[in-house]
Amino acid sequence: MLVMSNANVTLQYNLTNGTTAFYWQNSMKISAFYAGVGLKTGYITGNNAAYTNRIYTVIGSNQVVVTAQGTGLPVMKQYFTFDQNDSFLTSVTVVGSNLSANWMGPVVVSTTGGVNIGITNDNRALFVPFDNDDFVTYNAMPINSSSTSYEVSAFYDNTSRNGLVVGSVTHDTWKSGVYFSGANNKLNQMNVFGGATSPWDVDPHGYLSGSTISSPTMFVGFGADWRATMVNYAAENTKVAPRLPWTNSVLFGWNSWGVIQTAINYDDAIAVSDFFHTNLQANGFANSGTVYINLDSYWSNLSNSQLQQFASYCHTNGQKAGIYWTPFVYWGTADQGSNSLITGSSTYSWSSAYLRTAGGAVQTVDGGIALDPTHPGIEQLIQYYINLFTYLGFDYLKSDFLSHGALEGVHYDPNITTGIQAYNEGMSNILSQINGRLFLSESIAPLFPYQYGHARRIACDAYTSLISNTAYTMNSVSYGWWLDDLYQFNDPDIMVFNGYGATTNENQSRLISGAVTGLFLDGDDLTTADGQAAAQMCLTNAAINRIASVGRTFTPVEGNTGSNASGIFVRQENASAWSIAVFNYTTGPTNESVDLSRAGLPATNFLATDLWAGTTSTVSGSFTVGLNPKQARLIRLSLMTPATSPVIGSVAMSGGNLVFSGVGGVPAGTFYVLTSTNLQLPLANWTLTTTGQFDGAGDFSVTNLVNQDSPQQFYLLKMQNTD
Repeated sequence: MLVMSNANVTLQYNLTNGTTAFYWQNSMKISAFYAGVGLKTGYITGNNAAYTNRIYTVIGSNQVVVTAQGTGLPVMKQYFTFDQNDSFLTSVTVVGSNLSANWMGPVVVSTTGGVNIGITNDNRALFVPFDNDDFVTYNAMPINSSSTSYEVSAFYDNTSRNGLVVGSVTHDTWKSGVYFSGANNKLNQMNVFGGATSPWDVDPHGYLSGSTISSPTMFVGFGADWRATMVNYAAENTKVAPRLPWTNSVLFGWNSWGVIQTAINYDDAIAVSDFFHTNLQANGFANSGTVYINLDSYWSNLSNSQLQQFASYCHTNGQKAGIYWTPFVYWGTADQGSNSLITGSSTYSWSSAYLRTAGGAVQTVDGGIALDPTHPGIEQLIQYYINLFTYLGFDYLKSDFLSHGALEGVHYDPNITTGIQAYNEGMSNILSQINGRLFLSESIAPLFPYQYGHARRIACDAYTSLISNTAYTMNSVSYGWWLDDLYQFNDPDIMVFNGYGATTNENQSRLISGAVTGLFLDGDDLTTADGQAAAQMCLTNAAINRIASVGRTFTPVEGNTGSNASGIFVRQENASAWSIAVFNYTTGPTNESVDLSRAGLPATNFLATDLWAGTTSTVSGSFTVGLNPKQARLIRLSLMTPATSPVIGSVAMSGGNLVFSGVGGVPAGTFYVLTSTNLQLPLANWTLTTTGQFDGAGDFSVTNLVNQDSPQQFYLLKMQNTD
């Protein structure tokens, strides 16, 4: 038995049969896993009895490789790396002659009950979609299910939050998947593998060939809170491929696809820029003084001269200008593409760059023909458009339908045999041409690889304020919030507050969904009075804008909602303040109970401020949020502590005022006076009466406090952080 350990992780590798047991804090989580490889000549496994010789070697300070040899089999090498306290990395390599493989699984479990979380309150298995096309959702299904998740999955007990996370951390060659099948609150099968195909693939995953073939590197981690383990998974990814850096602030702005859509023209674009400058930027809807005015599809309604004038006009208004592009799609018919040259090329027709199946068929998804990112004509196309956009003065590029470039098929470059290899080639070309000149936002795109975009749309075409669109978006936040550790920002799509029949409550919910996710872009028709009024009403709330300006996605409190969205989300703002968003996706009113301990807050007293209404109250332990149909609320919770003693030299009522005289030992700041008929805690039973400012010297006076004839007790508190 080879025993490998690091902090909370122990692996016991059986050198006789090639299986490995995984323990977390001395509790077995996977009883026996092995490696499997799908070769053209057949499927082989690391626990094959024909592997009669297994030896191990320690590499550096944290890696072990086990080499298995057997007659008639390629040499199999399993790598185990330990660089986190609660996880390990593993991969498999085969070495031999004339090998070809299109399926490689470093972690294969085929034992009844072989994966056991150890707790059975509310066990879940998380399905993660390949991309965000076709309104697909994440699904935290019961663990007694069977499915294939893309790139990563989690298996956890929602009540205790204990859970296992498995997934790929390398995304240069393979599409990865996690196949699972569960029963009796355990998994009987789990394959963590490279060789998956997307929902849009027609051909099987491409083959890798040569004398040495390696799988993707897989993460296996367990923790007391599966949400933290997902963040650890993201951190392992960025060690391999750092996310695309962005040193400026989160984007506030506008996009034309909300209402105007195909009718966008020069006059409307200029009118939007002016309205933003005069009415929104001047009233707080800007981040670091900047907003982005973005043209979406149909920007070709404007001439190049008008586009350049538009970008220049935005810059004059203190704004950035954005544009849209689909680099891996041809939108004409197959015949039309045979009779016209690729834009930017004097040599290649569009049809020469079509991505075809092994049988020669043209591949079409979403009505667009997929283009081969490795074709030299597409490289010329990329160079042409990036140079055009930067020459015209644009600062932002939304790239859409990128998943077309990741399809399996026959590529121009014979050295590229998989869809993800081709996708990396195309995206690398785009990033190289941009050379830091544009903010790059991915729209319909695979979750991985991530290092080519500053932002990624988490849910497609959710631009209305209808509660169904908000719920769809928040499903992606519920189970993909951790993606903002891979991209600089999660993009919740644009917000439209006038049009599509949304109610005031739905507008409030959509606004809050944007604020708690990432990018903060409006999509109203700001050339109309109704569109202007709706945008001005929703986008000039300073408190909510401050939440959005952080650009960090809130974390779900619960993870057991299946393909629906969680209802409560939380983000810690600093050492003494938290923000909590509470959603009602239903058509009826509801009272939602928020357990502060469950949300990760300390057991103390808080000042709770509703950031939409501006109302305040005091809470501790838990509190109830009343929600109208389709409504959300965003609440700021700030720690409150008794003022430092000695506080009061003497207290007197003078008319309707409460005067504290001879105050000492108290710093300047904002104080909150609470009243009660007795001096019993918790403070939630008290009434917040008023606030006052103390300048650090002299008397502290609170005016218009109470009826002086009513016997009251007073409690003076100070916020630890008044921000």
